[in-house]
Amino acid sequence: MNERTIEIYKALYGSIECTKENLTNYLNLSSVKTVENNIKEIEDIEYDITIRKYRFKNLLPEYIPNEVFFDTFKDSITNKLMKNDFALLEKHISSINTKSMIHTSELSNLAKKIIMFKNAIKNNCILKVSYKKNDDTTEEKFIQPNTIYSNGFTYYCFVTYDKRNKEKAGEQRTFAFNGILDIEAVEYTNNFPFSKEQKGNAFGSFKKDRFVVLHLNQKVAHFFKRENLFSDDAFELIDEESNGSLTVKMYYNIDFEIERIVQQWMPNITIQNNLELKNKVYKKINDNLAQLLHS
Repeated sequence: MNERTIEIYKALYGSIECTKENLTNYLNLSSVKTVENNIKEIEDIEYDITIRKYRFKNLLPEYIPNEVFFDTFKDSITNKLMKNDFALLEKHISSINTKSMIHTSELSNLAKKIIMFKNAIKNNCILKVSYKKNDDTTEEKFIQPNTIYSNGFTYYCFVTYDKRNKEKAGEQRTFAFNGILDIEAVEYTNNFPFSKEQKGNAFGSFKKDRFVVLHLNQKVAHFFKRENLFSDDAFELIDEESNGSLTVKMYYNIDFEIERIVQQWMPNITIQNNLELKNKVYKKINDNLAQLLHS
């Protein structure tokens, strides 16, 4: 596969808006006509009149460049030191085999689904998905995919329910990729961007006004720092005392997240703010212990 074709694939997978003019500039070509002639030879790509730019014909193209694949899935590396080591490879990966791309048919189902969602986010594609819920039932939803998120083990997507749904249109929720069964492109739209800058966890995206202030004594603070747990977007450092103890903000979506961390580390982690929430969480933990002792 020639160098220009691979560069075109990189552009369509990347952040550039692939209008004819943008691609002409990106590829350092003299005219739009040259871009048009080059893309005519690529089965994977077509020009979409609705969104006025080139996109892949299918959400899952036939090929993905080595560099794009590496950049897409490097967040699967959970060890931060190893991630830094892999970043060294990122500088040189384009010179390893610039004329080769990965055939997407050889990838795992998880990788395929993530690639499809990334392309849907970039090109504002409304999706129809079948999703397996915790009770093993399946539901079909029309969604606007917004952000892909990984905790290092599981991949999630924050989505907004599209108006095609009979209920909850405009509501946002989290889908785990391992629960997504079927994905179908419904419509490409140019009304507004689907992509959103969001941080969160399996329970949803974080809202800056929803947090609890926790105090971690020296023992547990040392463990959190050693295991690099504060790299999680849920935590924000407020203060570090001379003895090594820490005060942190913890962003959360549901009370269970606070109950879980306080109960796991009590009495080494305590709640410092919001007396009402504090009493509620401590009561729940006390009830859990009482139930355990009498079971």
